[in-house]
Amino acid sequence: MRTLNERATEILCDLLKRQRNFTTSQDEVQVKVTGRIGKYNRVSLILYIDINGVRYRDPEIVLGHDTSKGQFIPYHYNDFFRIEECYAQPTADGLVLEDEFGQYNLANLTNRLLLQIASK
Repeated sequence: MRTLNERATEILCDLLKRQRNFTTSQDEVQVKVTGRIGKYNRVSLILYIDINGVRYRDPEIVLGHDTSKGQFIPYHYNDFFRIEECYAQPTADGLVLEDEFGQYNLANLTNRLLLQIASK
C-alpha cells in the first residue's frame, strides 16, 4: 500500500504533537488519534470550511499509523458532498487493501493536502 511521503509524514507528526485545532488563512484543520485497530493507530485528518457561517467537514481522511515503522497509510475518505470511499479495511492483523488504485490516489491527495496546509 502507498504510504505518505517523508515530508507529509513530518507535517502530520507535527500536527499530531499539537493535539489541537488550528486555523490556516481560510480553513480550520483538526488532527487526532481516534482509536487503535491491531498494530495501527487510527488517525483522523479533518479540514473544515465555513460556508455562510456554518462549519462543514471537507474532507476527512482517515489514516492507519503503523507506529513500529512510522508510516501513515491513508485508507478512508469522506467529504462535504457525502462522498465516502473506503480503500482498505482495518483488521487486527493489518489493513486489507480493497482498491489499490483508489488508495494510491488518496495517498497522493493526502500528500498534496498536507504540503498545502504547511505552506499556509
